[in-house]
Amino acid sequence: MTDIKLHRCRPPVLPPGRAHLFLAVILLLGVGAGARADEAPPQVWLVSTRSAPHCGDLDGTLQTLQYWRLGDDRQWSAADAKAFRATDDAARPTVVFIHGNRTDADDAVDKAWCIYDSIRAQTGRPFRYVIWSWPADRTLRRNRDDIRLKAAYSDVEGYYLAQWLDHLRPGVKVSLIGHSFGPRIITGALDLLAGGQLVGHCLPESTVAAWTAGKRNPLRVVLLAAALDADWLAPGGRHDGALSLAEQILVTRNGCDRVLRWYPWLYGRGGPPAMGFVGPDGVEDAKSVEVVDLSDTVGRLHDLQCYCSAADLSDRWPRYTFLEDAPVRSAP
Repeated sequence: MTDIKLHRCRPPVLPPGRAHLFLAVILLLGVGAGARADEAPPQVWLVSTRSAPHCGDLDGTLQTLQYWRLGDDRQWSAADAKAFRATDDAARPTVVFIHGNRTDADDAVDKAWCIYDSIRAQTGRPFRYVIWSWPADRTLRRNRDDIRLKAAYSDVEGYYLAQWLDHLRPGVKVSLIGHSFGPRIITGALDLLAGGQLVGHCLPESTVAAWTAGKRNPLRVVLLAAALDADWLAPGGRHDGALSLAEQILVTRNGCDRVLRWYPWLYGRGGPPAMGFVGPDGVEDAKSVEVVDLSDTVGRLHDLQCYCSAADLSDRWPRYTFLEDAPVRSAP
């Protein structure tokens, strides 16, 4: 499949000066509403690539990622990669949520809290929650130009995510959850860790060997309304290496989604359909892929909250966030 070219390369716009204060307010309200008085504060992190380069030379730029943590005092404070890695815990899974396009810095947290509440309501157990915030604000006036730009950004994000995952302590359980363009970032990162290439970059052979031979960190993946080509996970597909790393991949399918219906126009007339619209193509026999049809439940909406409210999805959170294989209710 022909790659989408980055025809315009602009630096990402940094969040407004008060954006992170507003993020804190949203998080604090969410914690206050969802936690009991006798519970320890949840371990919530924000990792932002909004100030990182998304074109040009990407070597050595992982240190440009910014970190914030919600502390025990319910305050949102700046941190760094070293502080984050100090909280790696093999007994507590790390759940990473990656939002889709047309999401500013404030909306990224608002949407992430929807996922967090759904998981906590279903499991009631502690986990380390990471909000991956990337520059998905609307940048260009024309819809197609803007979407193509963000598709190119998502490749860069996959490169960042792959390197970030490689810095986790071996053995830490990881759950990757993405919505819309978020799945594109996730599968790109996993393919890179499996030995693939992304934005002209490959990872060192020693890194690839650690992930492919030893399966360094247990991984499960949830792709919600996935805005990537339906055949990218198939053998020979652009991100086919992702299947070799993930223990399980859940893909939602919604043939009524009014946004994904237009996905083929990303390439022009007659482009391939979106995975979130028709389901994954070419992996029907893959035991590691589970497809849940939410056409009747979610309908025409592309909204993340509708997916969070779907029982056929929430019933599966223990399996995909805590990597447990308890029976789940079958989709209709």
